[in-house]
Amino acid sequence: MNRLIVFVFISSMCLGLNEASCKKNHVVFHNQLTPGSILSIDCKDNMGIRKSDQLSFNATPYIVAFSDYNWADETQWTCIISHGPNNKFYYGLEVYHSNYQRCGQLRSWIARVDGIWFTRRYWDPPGWVLPWKTK
Repeated sequence: MNRLIVFVFISSMCLGLNEASCKKNHVVFHNQLTPGSILSIDCKDNMGIRKSDQLSFNATPYIVAFSDYNWADETQWTCIISHGPNNKFYYGLEVYHSNYQRCGQLRSWIARVDGIWFTRRYWDPPGWVLPWKTK
């Protein structure tokens, strides 16, 4: 019985330490449209947390940093990005989705004149994924 108690104690300590060392996930937005353009970003997660910003051309990227929810809950972030007069050009994106806990994930979204570009890795070049919708 004593060995069982020690085993359970050590196991719970290891699980607790592993969870504490989990790096935050990042959704990153870049404005590479044209000089003078403003990219509007409006994001929310499935638990009601909202984040928004307006990003100038080639400004420091806007980062949404977060940890995934517990094992039983999924984590989902959706964003509407838009630009142009009266935000004429826009797109509603699911920028991050996970059914289980992940650590240190990257989702990088780049707004360019020809559409929206994306990459999951710092070392991989982004690729074109979506055209802009218009109002």
